[in-house]
Amino acid sequence: MLNEWTGARDASQGSGNGMNHKRGLEILAVIPARGGSKGLPRKNIRDLCGKPLIAYSIEAALAARSISRVVVSTDDVEIAEAARAHGAETPFPRPATIAGDRDSIGLAMEHMLAGLRDQGYEPDAVVTLYPTCPFRTPGLLDYLCGQFERGFNSVITARRVTHGPYSLFESRDGLLAPVLADHAPGRPFERRYGLFQGVRFRAADRKFVHFIQDEIALVDIDTLEDFYLAEEIIRDGRFRFEN
Repeated sequence: MLNEWTGARDASQGSGNGMNHKRGLEILAVIPARGGSKGLPRKNIRDLCGKPLIAYSIEAALAARSISRVVVSTDDVEIAEAARAHGAETPFPRPATIAGDRDSIGLAMEHMLAGLRDQGYEPDAVVTLYPTCPFRTPGLLDYLCGQFERGFNSVITARRVTHGPYSLFESRDGLLAPVLADHAPGRPFERRYGLFQGVRFRAADRKFVHFIQDEIALVDIDTLEDFYLAEEIIRDGRFRFEN
């Protein structure tokens, strides 16, 4: 049965994606979306070419054959309504005490998992999909979730960036000094991205990092300029959802 306010399903109903989900691991996708975003107020439900920003993450997760259930963790009634309108569940609200701009997403994830366990639902793995990354494809999600089947217990996305001795500086006594040694060659660094972060429970400690090279996939909306860029990408047909 559906909860009248939240749209939560009974744990006995099985996989949230119905016939689209193949048999295998029970993988839960959690989309954290608090109401009090600062960089771009109300960005999670801001209209992006005809639908709210959060809808892009929901639709990709629902279309992925490997993801069993899609839920949104939010403290905001409007975000919850938008999430349900696009097919996600909002089993219960996130408490305001863990919905501040300085509260870690980890607390929200722990709250969601604890609440679902109380309802009798225990996934094999959980993935975090930040709604500010609208350019995921179901195929990418299936590929990354497939790493759990290969025995990895941690799967994340990152970007590799190379810095030379004169590309990073810090202020020292009013002067700019290179962070890296003057003689250092180009050195690769890695930066994590919220495109995908996943953990499989009760599995051996094996970590998998997928490096994203596609500049469109790396778009992460935090400012109005980021939002305008995303609009331009969509209107120009530069993102193919089915890839």
